[in-house]
Amino acid sequence: MAKKVSNTRLVKATLLALWFTLKNLLRKPVTIQYPLIKRPLPERWRGGTFALTIDPETGEENCIGCKLCEKICPSEIITVEMEKHSGRGWAKSFILDLQACIQCELCVQVCPTDAIVMLHSMETPTTRREDLILDKDKLEANGKLYHAAWATGLKLQRLHEPKKPSVISR
Repeated sequence: MAKKVSNTRLVKATLLALWFTLKNLLRKPVTIQYPLIKRPLPERWRGGTFALTIDPETGEENCIGCKLCEKICPSEIITVEMEKHSGRGWAKSFILDLQACIQCELCVQVCPTDAIVMLHSMETPTTRREDLILDKDKLEANGKLYHAAWATGLKLQRLHEPKKPSVISR
């Protein structure tokens, strides 16, 4: 009796799969020919990779070498070496290893100068592991190639500020 039940279930499953195939056989495919046709990314898309920003007015880098991004990173993938000259801190070296990055965006949120940002781009494929280790030069080049996502550190910090109570006049 048990063999008969399993055979019935097998026939039912096969017919259901065949029905599904026949139903979708004449349907137009939804495949997009990627390099030629690109889907628009959502407005709040963040991901893929990072960039170091440069002040457009002065042409200087925004990173002051405070190491907050290095300290907050749960994956410990950011290494910043700081140097001081001209009365301000600079990032002598900035290394970000994307191989272990969990895209948590904490480094972006904590940055007091909006120096590190996530990019509004998905087009960063690679075939070599070395390409996933971003040094300061690669990060600055990313900032010139792609535009930053909507979420910068200062914007995100303002979102977390408590709302001021409204004053009720009597």
